[in-house]
Amino acid sequence: MDLQALLDNPPKIHEYKGELIAWCLSRSILDFIDGYVNQRSRTLETGSGLSTVLFALKGGSHLCITPSQVEVDRIQDYCKRHCVSLQNVSFRVDFSQNVLPEFGGDELDLVLIDGGHGFPTPFMDWYFISSRLTIGGILIIDDTHLWTGRVLKEFLLAEPEWKLIEPFADETAIFMKERSYHPSKEWIDQPYVVQRSELLERHVSKFRRGLRLLRRGQILTLARKVAKQLNK
Repeated sequence: MDLQALLDNPPKIHEYKGELIAWCLSRSILDFIDGYVNQRSRTLETGSGLSTVLFALKGGSHLCITPSQVEVDRIQDYCKRHCVSLQNVSFRVDFSQNVLPEFGGDELDLVLIDGGHGFPTPFMDWYFISSRLTIGGILIIDDTHLWTGRVLKEFLLAEPEWKLIEPFADETAIFMKERSYHPSKEWIDQPYVVQRSELLERHVSKFRRGLRLLRRGQILTLARKVAKQLNK
């Protein structure tokens, strides 16, 4: 089986509105994984799905972290029926925030963050694996159309140690780790946090100035300032 055969007959792993469906990454992202990963690769994903079967097909050492034993059972059943070896695939049935702090494996060549998307799960996934990813390794963040994924993408865009690889699907970001990186930087050394903090301070200052004008009864002056901002 290859990627095309997998897409022609995708595993129905996820349940949605009472039905089993085959959610998966976009074709461009799957093509990237298919071309990048080989038998020597060390990979990890949070979440499970069609990507898990693709990692199995590539034959490298892969760890899949998911809290759903049912999804693991469906993947194993699909692979058994289609003669896909899971010999080099390990499953940890638990939440990623419980598994990753104690992750003691080798350095990783590729990580896919596609598990929980609620705050703060994607940030925690990134925090615990970023220092384990080898220099030159690949980080894939799915669902960047959601707030958590978007903020993580914007944060890494400002970090000089990470390089965005383009073009790819709008809902997924692929980064390469170009230099050694540790996520415990202070905020002053994180450009995204500095920029957003300065922007917040400007907004707070404008709000305070507006309150002072209201207290003084200078409604016309306040209206002119608001109109000026709207016309910028």
